[in-house]
Amino acid sequence: MLNTTLIFTRVPSHAGTATLGFAAAGVELLDFPLQHIGPPADLARFHAALAALPQTDLAIPVSPTAVAAVFAALQGVWPARCAIGVVGEGSLAAVRRALTAQPEDAPWPRLIAPQAGEASGAEGDSEALWDALQLAFPPGPLSTFPWAGRHVLIFRGGAGRDLLQHQLESAGAKVRVVEAYSRLAPEYDAHTAGQLRKALGCGGWWLFSSSEAVRNLQRLLEQAGLGSAVLQQQRALAIHGRIAQALQSAGFGRVELTRAPPEAVLSALQRLEASSPPHS
Repeated sequence: MLNTTLIFTRVPSHAGTATLGFAAAGVELLDFPLQHIGPPADLARFHAALAALPQTDLAIPVSPTAVAAVFAALQGVWPARCAIGVVGEGSLAAVRRALTAQPEDAPWPRLIAPQAGEASGAEGDSEALWDALQLAFPPGPLSTFPWAGRHVLIFRGGAGRDLLQHQLESAGAKVRVVEAYSRLAPEYDAHTAGQLRKALGCGGWWLFSSSEAVRNLQRLLEQAGLGSAVLQQQRALAIHGRIAQALQSAGFGRVELTRAPPEAVLSALQRLEASSPPHS
């Protein structure tokens, strides 16, 4: 038994079998959401993009949250001609769950994702998805430009990396980036202050899936009158190298990489706890 705590900084954090798996392994789950999800600023633009899916060649929801927002607002089933590209294991699992929830006779679109492990455990690895897209959309016999004239929608929350957009546009695709949800920082109040104290004092592992959540934590510490030195005794798991760098810069004493799926996080905890001395 692990006898440790995992601090979830994302909403929603866990459900069903994932919760049971952590609990069975001796992991207490502590919810401390460092981001809240709201509607997109331009709802009309979002719904117009959803209405254009039947005429779209490829749609890329860049995170599990984007997947949830898109399918929750979708009228009817996903159009089979519109392929779905995903940038991480969490997003792929979310897409599969959403498609499984559709009527059984609804044909599935083509799903395009990097091979497991290809992205070095990185959720949101645009470079790996771009490589996978080259295999999925090879040049035809009459053209060396398979993206010319193709329509692509990228769904995300607020600002993000533009690598995929630039690569697709450079290859000739017509790309629209659409906000599917907004990301809101938590307000500092008595409840949040209590959550912060509990998380800092539990001696467990923080799990981060975005650099923005790291920045939000830094702001909460400032509002609480706490310096970055308090993070020196904290341990964190990051699902991407960029997030790990943000955590190290913020002052976390120990930062380790993990893949995003719950079973991968649990495996990382088992490995790390087995090789670590007791954490005070």
